Amino acid sequence: MHIFQKEQKLFIVIFAVIIFNSCLGLASFPEYFWDEGVYVDRAVNFAKTLQMYQDPNYIDHPPLGWMIPSLFFAPIGFPDSILHLQIHDNNFHIMLLFLIPRLVGIFYIIPISILIYKISERLYNNKRFSLVSLATFALIPALWPFRNLLLDPLMILFVLASLFFVIPRTDDKNKHGTSKLVISGILFGCAILAKFSAILFLPALIFYAIQNRKRIHHAIIWTIPLIVTLASWVFAISNQHDLSHLLSTQLWQASRTSSLPYGIALQILITLSPIGLVFGIAGIVQLIKRKSFFGSLISIPYLGFLFRGGFVGFVHTIPILPILSIYAGKSLYDFAQKLSKIQSAQKNETTFNLLLIVLLVSSVGVTIWITSFDAGKAQREAIEYLSSTLPKNAVLVTNPGYGWVVKQFRPDIQVTDFFSFNFIKNTPDEIYFAESTSPVQRDPSLIQTQHIYEKSCLVKTFKIEPPFIHPYSLPSDMPWNVIIHHFSAKGCQ
Repeated sequence: MHIFQKEQKLFIVIFAVIIFNSCLGLASFPEYFWDEGVYVDRAVNFAKTLQMYQDPNYIDHPPLGWMIPSLFFAPIGFPDSILHLQIHDNNFHIMLLFLIPRLVGIFYIIPISILIYKISERLYNNKRFSLVSLATFALIPALWPFRNLLLDPLMILFVLASLFFVIPRTDDKNKHGTSKLVISGILFGCAILAKFSAILFLPALIFYAIQNRKRIHHAIIWTIPLIVTLASWVFAISNQHDLSHLLSTQLWQASRTSSLPYGIALQILITLSPIGLVFGIAGIVQLIKRKSFFGSLISIPYLGFLFRGGFVGFVHTIPILPILSIYAGKSLYDFAQKLSKIQSAQKNETTFNLLLIVLLVSSVGVTIWITSFDAGKAQREAIEYLSSTLPKNAVLVTNPGYGWVVKQFRPDIQVTDFFSFNFIKNTPDEIYFAESTSPVQRDPSLIQTQHIYEKSCLVKTFKIEPPFIHPYSLPSDMPWNVIIHHFSAKGCQ
């Protein structure tokens, strides 16, 4: 009983560290990311109109990733309730507009953390390994990738929840009824409706649905609610949009090339979670040696996706981070015990406690260090400038990460982005650009946008320099800065 209570207390401590790390400086770090702005804008639109897609000709992802945040936005009247606050500090208004969506992202982190602990416990039947897995997840600097309101954290949340209901236990309490298979199937359907890349986890789910009692009809029971969930979305979308647009955008996504070097996913994973990467891979190898193929089934298809070539960004690495954390628990614990070179139970306890202390103290220290840089400052200053300076009914081509906020202050402005502008047939006589880089540096295919951009004139620059020793001192493009240009058919004045 004493050991059980101690493990409960350790879980609470680690969980509290995860919440602290994910919330510290939440409104100002990281910078306001392109994809985050797209999904927040869609969630706001869905809360107001119940339209799943704003542009009927562009259906890039299933809608659950912004429908769920809209359930948080609608009851509080976001963003209008923030705009109507009687506050004279415009910067505070802007920070609140960014904070609310990111708090929704924190609600994803909470169940993800619990599921990491529970699934690790199911795998190894050892609470110490589970606690180390959870501490490894806490070691991701400031829970950086999970702070933005993105599709991938929600997708992996549903995948982990679905796995939890079918993954076999290592003890003698393996009793999965039909109801659990149905729940797991529905949850995996939700994962796919958050992002199509969840399909890469399908082999592991089907394997465990069958393995439970070695009967194929269990896979059928699991599959039926999955199909029903997906079919309901197809029916709903067909009433609002042409499904051919979904196919065309998916083909474009699949064939999209990257200007980044091959293997960039490895660099991103080393930056985000070096401990999780090294010991997570080691944990997967351990499972394969034991002929427990769960590790390979749940991880290798997605790792293959990351290293396939083609377009890969940091958002695509998010789903693998909890998986690596789960598998890092046992291998990291074993490594610490080998380093101690002490085999007595009391000394093993000391080593375990010391390992957790090192992981948690390191995670808090790194979080404080990283979040000390206000990465969103230049973008917030640009928002204030654009909202107060641009003429009425202006056309603004900007980063959706903060462009959606400009729309809230200035609904008269036509806000678009580099990609959408690239397909505009009639070029306006005046255009304002607010971005950190030129169009072709973002994507070589943006030829039309680049042609207009080259004829524009520099108006104002908003920059902030990160500390010399900081991860943000590495990128050369500095995406947190904003450079404002003005194009006029009459030429620069």
